[in-house]
Amino acid sequence: MIHIDQDQIDGGRIKKLPDEVISKIAAGEVVINPASVVKELVENAIDAQASNIDIQIKNGGKSYIKVADNGIGMSNDDLLASIQRYTTSKISEIEDIYRISSYGFRGEALASIVDVSRTIITTCDGAQAYKLEILGGNIVKLSETHRERGTTVEVYDLFFNIPARRKFLSSEKVETRMVTEMVERFLLAWPGISFTYRVEDDIVYNVRPQPLNDRFSVIFPDVKEFQQLSYDGEKVKISGIISSPQYTRRNRTAQVFFVNGRFIVDNLLHLALERGYGESLMHGLHPYAVVFLNVVPDTIDVNIHPQKLQVKFSEPQIVYNELARAVRETLRQITGYQLYVDKGDTTQFVSEVPIKNLNEDGVRNVESDWQNSKETSDWGKERNGTFSGTNETGQSRSQWVNSQDGKTYHLANHSDDSVRNIQLDKTFGQKISTLQRIGKFTILRNRYILFEDVDGIVIVDFHAAHERIIYEQLKKKAYSVVPLLIPIEVSLPKSVEQVLDEIKDNLEDAGFTFLREDDKVKITQIPSILNVTQARDVFMEILEEYRLPFDKPKSLYHVLASKACKAAVKTGDRISEDEAEQLVNEVREKGLLTCPHGRPILMKLTFSQLDSYFERI
Repeated sequence: MIHIDQDQIDGGRIKKLPDEVISKIAAGEVVINPASVVKELVENAIDAQASNIDIQIKNGGKSYIKVADNGIGMSNDDLLASIQRYTTSKISEIEDIYRISSYGFRGEALASIVDVSRTIITTCDGAQAYKLEILGGNIVKLSETHRERGTTVEVYDLFFNIPARRKFLSSEKVETRMVTEMVERFLLAWPGISFTYRVEDDIVYNVRPQPLNDRFSVIFPDVKEFQQLSYDGEKVKISGIISSPQYTRRNRTAQVFFVNGRFIVDNLLHLALERGYGESLMHGLHPYAVVFLNVVPDTIDVNIHPQKLQVKFSEPQIVYNELARAVRETLRQITGYQLYVDKGDTTQFVSEVPIKNLNEDGVRNVESDWQNSKETSDWGKERNGTFSGTNETGQSRSQWVNSQDGKTYHLANHSDDSVRNIQLDKTFGQKISTLQRIGKFTILRNRYILFEDVDGIVIVDFHAAHERIIYEQLKKKAYSVVPLLIPIEVSLPKSVEQVLDEIKDNLEDAGFTFLREDDKVKITQIPSILNVTQARDVFMEILEEYRLPFDKPKSLYHVLASKACKAAVKTGDRISEDEAEQLVNEVREKGLLTCPHGRPILMKLTFSQLDSYFERI
């Protein structure tokens, strides 16, 4: 065996990095923002058997983070060892990694934090208290002090010695929200621990040990109906809370998963959860959930992600299917819902396409390509942007029109392999203003408007068309503000309250006027294009949209536009011929081709295309 002296490596172009550079690179993999610092310090406190944890941040955590606990504390020697890389009390050999029951085990977290900050650690193991001051990984001072049993870690000026990294931190408000959400995960994961959380000097959370139900209501006060999960499977035990199907969000940020107490991000767990709800969920809506999965430690690998946000199951298909089954049985027993769940082979579940709208922080990525128009719309003003028709079918949007690159449409059942593709004329956008109705309108299945043109047949999706018209009204503020005799009252989670303060002026400019009362908001004025029920939902959805720290919309009006479907006439609603004519005229005059989400509004089949299809030419 050849022995290599690591200190003497010199390969010419390839050289060993200095120790200082190595430590900074390694630290950057573990410490990515203030929220990650809070995560690591709180996990250390829990590993230290703390029953009371105090958390405080200032300037979004960029200038100051404090985590204090009443855990077992550290001796002088342990304190000095704790800031060295790869020192830990959790494991001693490689096999221990596969039997991990604690949060920490790699010995990187505290060492990484002190490498990129000014840090003061005060600790007492019950015998003697010590205070250690560190500057960028270098010990400045070690002294005796006074403290009750436990540990306090204070982190100042995060990334002060890596300016390139510091400048990429988000704004104070965004960093604060991410820390708040991290704290909320711990509150849910450990309802038996007391937590105090302060932003600057203001108390955000001050909770004592309580049942999970009560802790869930603290974090999600807007959810009034939820059920407890309790399921003992062959390979996994599942517990937690799920919301009733009528309480949902437009994104998955209210779904939190813990595996053996560790918060993780796993796209397929979201899919499995919603698979359990079956058809009780409306398309595009996602339930609230706090789910604990307990598995035998040696059946998972927790060492596959720098921030330990992911795990690898030895038998993932069993875990995912057990979760879907647990949710399905819980809802069936308590609510009486008859849910549809496919009966596919369990081995096929993990091969399904993963959910791609979540990043590794569990945050949805928003990708919207908004269409622009130069003119406002007048259609629908007589009804305040909505129809009064009744929904008879309750059916979702038809799937028999499929767009490929906005040009190709399949006009038939997808199961028919003999269907021909009908190519839409590339100049159709320029020709739309020349559409001319011949004869009467025909309403197909309360879904489409059909009419004859001079040289073909035109089909209009009236929901998509109305969405786009309302969108144009929103962009141009072509609507009024309606005062409410009875204000709309909503309860807000703490993280959402912070968003409200951030975009208050934008909301008021868009037509929402509201008053703050403790943890509640009373909406007193709404945009005229929304009714009361729609206004509440849209208000909350806007806050949720802005709550996401990444890929924010360019403006509040882009968010409002995405919510235009709330006010638009629904598939299945009855419309009159006069309303159909008004709609078609508006589409023709403004040259509208797509809804705000990019779906086609209409298609045209020329008589020559039909003749070709039926082999008349």
